[in-house]
Parts: sequence; C-alpha cells; structure tokens
Amino acid sequence: MRNYVILAITLMCSVMLTAQTATSVNNGPWLMPTTWSCSCVPTPGYTVVINHNVTLNTSFAYTSGSITINSSGSLIQDNGTRDIWVNGGGFSNAGNVDVRFLFVQTGTFSNSGTMTMTAMANYVNFTNSGTIQNVDSLYFTGNVTNTGSFLAIDSITTAGTFTNNGISIYNQFTNTGLYTNNNNLTFTDVTNIGTMINGDTITALNSGWNLGTLTLLSNSYFLVNNGFLNDDPVQHNAVIDNNGRMNVLDSWYNFDTIKGVSGSFIVQDSTVNYGNMKQSFDFCDLTPPSSAPYIDFNFGTVSTGITWCVNTTVGETVYDDVFIYPNPATTFLRLNGTSVQDEFIVSIYSLTGVEMLSAKNEPEIDLTTFSEGLYIITITTNSGTTVRKIEVTR
Repeated sequence: MRNYVILAITLMCSVMLTAQTATSVNNGPWLMPTTWSCSCVPTPGYTVVINHNVTLNTSFAYTSGSITINSSGSLIQDNGTRDIWVNGGGFSNAGNVDVRFLFVQTGTFSNSGTMTMTAMANYVNFTNSGTIQNVDSLYFTGNVTNTGSFLAIDSITTAGTFTNNGISIYNQFTNTGLYTNNNNLTFTDVTNIGTMINGDTITALNSGWNLGTLTLLSNSYFLVNNGFLNDDPVQHNAVIDNNGRMNVLDSWYNFDTIKGVSGSFIVQDSTVNYGNMKQSFDFCDLTPPSSAPYIDFNFGTVSTGITWCVNTTVGETVYDDVFIYPNPATTFLRLNGTSVQDEFIVSIYSLTGVEMLSAKNEPEIDLTTFSEGLYIITITTNSGTTVRKIEVTR
C-alpha cells in the first residue's frame, strides 16, 4: 500500500510540474524565452496569459491548458501562415488576435476583443461580445451568441444555434441550423435551409432563397434589394410565416407555403405563386394585374383572408419616382423625380447602421469623403421613405 501512495504522490507532482503557467513579461515572439515569465517557450498544455504584444511565429494544437489574451495583449501572426487548433483546454481573447486559421473542436472559446483571420471553424458553445472581422470563411456549430459584431465576413455557414443580438454583416450567408436575429443582420445573399427567426431588421443587399422556415415576428422588417424565392424543390416544405414586414425591390416567387395573420409583403416588380398563400396577411404587388388575386402569375391557391395593399398606407417604405444615379458612383450622387422637387430628407448609412450623411433638400450629394463600398440611402418625402443600396467606387 505504501508503494501505491508514493506512486500516486509522484504522479501528482509530475502533473503539477507539467501544468505550468507562462505569462508574458515583454513584447516579443512566442518562441523567445525572454517573452515569458517562465523563461521558457510555452507548449500545448501550458496556461498562457498574454498581457503584451506577442508575435505568433509558430502554429500549434492545444489539447489541454489554455491561452488567455487580456485587453492589453495581442497575438499577431508574423507571416500569414500561422494556425491554432484548440482540441481541449480553452481560448479566450479580450485583446487583439490575428491568425490564418482558428479551429476550435473541443474545449472553451470566447471573444470580447478583436479577432481577424482567414478562416474559422467552431464546434463549441461560443459567446462573442467583441469584433470578428475580415474573415473569408466561417463555420459554426454549437450554441453561438453574438452581442458584438461580425464585420466583413465573406462566407458564413451556421449549423447550430446562432443568436444575433448585435451587428452581423456577411456576404454569402447559409443557415442550416437555427438562426435568430434580434438586432441588425445584413448580407448580400442568403440561403436558408434551416430555421430563421427575425425579430428586428434584416437587409439583403441582393437576393434570398428560403428552403426551410423563415419567421418574421411582429414589428420586424426584412428588406430585399433584388429577388426572393421560397422553394424547397425536393420536399416542398419551405415556409415563410410573416407577421412583420417584408419588402422586395424586384421579384417574388413562391412555390411552397406563405402564411401569416398580421404581416405584409410589398413587391415592386413581378410576383409569382405556384404554392399556397394562407391565413390573412397583406400583399401588395406594386405592378399588379387588373383583377384579384393581385398577383402577376398565380397558379396556386390563395386564401380568402388575404388582403391587398391595406398596410401600405402607413408610410413605412414606399417606392415612388425617385431616381438615384450614377450607381455605382465615384464622387457624387444625384436625385431626381417629382417627389424630390419639394421637401425631402436624404440620409446615407454604412452597412453597420452608422449615419454617414444627412441633408435636407439636396438633390446632389458629395461622396468624395466616402470610402469605397456599399451603403444604404434613404429618401424621406411626404409620401414615405424610399430605401436603396448604393455603391461607391474609385
């Protein structure tokens, strides 16, 4: 028995010796011993605390231990090829991180600072209260809660449960899980195969395709700058349940089910229904046929409870004769049309919702101070507000 006790104590001491802590004491490279309090180079299994500017000049996989970057610290790669794989242990950032690939397979992960990377795959529950930016590809499973910002994300696929309580701006967005938007979500194109719930504001700068379930809650708003398709070509289970507002600036196509008891659709151009339109929402085709149902091409079924253009008198977003040109623009933007010959207010917003300009009765807008990129312009007249996307190029 005495030998077993000695062996156990020896093993405990061995674990204590290997589970070392390395805290940064200077700015410097990861592989430089003078960067760390241990006068060593921390390896996977260490508890690493970064309070300084540490240059990541190696790649590694963490299966135990942890890396914590505090608000005064940073972990920045030296040549654009450094990767971190977390497969156990923890990774927490409150400072600044810049790596090529971040793969979180198991363990814990949180961000309250700023993270920049080429690609990221995350399979664990994750809370972001900081900024994740300039990412080419993101893939998420697990439970993700965002109270911060996802900015300039080229491609994102969400396969778990994602709750957006902050700002999210994507280019190509694919949802196969459960995505709930409670704040501001902007993307160029979306493909929803899972479930999307909108409780606030969604802007599609181009188009959308719903193959799953899209729910618009009361008082929510979904603006589509091009066309929107509701169609599951295999199972025909695509559903839009609209109790909010959905405005489509081009064409709207339904091959499956559209329903809602208090929502409204406004479609500027073509409307096509091959599926079912149920319950009692309001539908407004701004280029309607001469008789009910006021849908350009109706080959499906339409409930008798649906109303036509009843809600469009609320001056939310109307589409009048405002012409905005040139678009794309370089140094100026002109507004024309009968409704902007009298009183009007023009505002331009970044995709993050920041007001960049506000002017009254100005038919020509100076864009020389604007950076290249996409913006949202609103023109408010006595009849309502027109919303458009503009692009600034140089």
